[in-house]
Amino acid sequence: MKRFVAALAGLSLAAMAIAQTTFLTIGTGGVTGVYYPVGGATARIVNEAGVGLRLTVESTAGSVFNISAIRDGQLDLALAQSDVTFQAYNGQAAFEGNPFEGVRPLIGLHAEPMHLVCLASSGVNEFADIAGKRVSLGAPGSGVLFTVQAMLAAKGMSEADVSAEYLRPAEAPDFLRDGRIDCFFYTVGIGGAAIRDIMATSDAKLVPLADAEFAALIDEFPYYAFATVPAGTYGARQPDAVTLFGVKALFVASTALPEDQAYAIVKAVLDNLAAFQAIHPALANLTAADFITGLGAPMHPGAERAYREAGLLQ
Repeated sequence: MKRFVAALAGLSLAAMAIAQTTFLTIGTGGVTGVYYPVGGATARIVNEAGVGLRLTVESTAGSVFNISAIRDGQLDLALAQSDVTFQAYNGQAAFEGNPFEGVRPLIGLHAEPMHLVCLASSGVNEFADIAGKRVSLGAPGSGVLFTVQAMLAAKGMSEADVSAEYLRPAEAPDFLRDGRIDCFFYTVGIGGAAIRDIMATSDAKLVPLADAEFAALIDEFPYYAFATVPAGTYGARQPDAVTLFGVKALFVASTALPEDQAYAIVKAVLDNLAAFQAIHPALANLTAADFITGLGAPMHPGAERAYREAGLLQ
């Protein structure tokens, strides 16, 4: 009987622990990108921190979907591009006339340049050469597509200038490998697995994106930036350093996330920074400035508290 009572007591304590745990869902991106492993590792760090939160990860269509899903209450947290976060907060692009002023960044992450990957036989050596080619511009509702649309406009081009496909990140490399497209755009942290794989298994090349028109975009919109891919990052087919154009990855939530939960998430990451940086090469060189700059929208107050305690904000 004593054992039975003890067992019941143990079950009751476990039930209480579960009842006191808050479950949150993180929206990421395609499983071959950087968002998915970053989201998974963040969940693991927070779950092991013992702060009463249990995070799970969903693979999604990307930034625009993620921020819309946070607004609709379908996701609690997400990875998103800095430009899409800015657009959501200000009611631009996909959020035209329907701003989401409640979006709140928690953590500024890595540079996330646009990769233009083409078959070596395609004849594409610079951005303008995609005219008339079969090109995947990104999935509908993705941050990739909206960045490409901005790049096309900056070059005086439009989607009509290419034979456009709108593939998910996981699909595009296979389409290129099979010769069903000539090029694809892919926004991902430097060293992304999908780019490493397609460069190693097909006759593909990485096209530079250092055009003067993109420099003008950076001057106009500070969430854009150039980034340099070191020589050899993608193997023998990338023997030289390549300059790319793109955005920054953010970890975002909304004002609906309680301040103490946002604080606990950011503090757990800061307390386990070495483990966080080891998740992926794109995170290896994160600096204090990366966490708190280029956010595209006001920072969540819970995150602010964590950064102040860590000495990163005054």
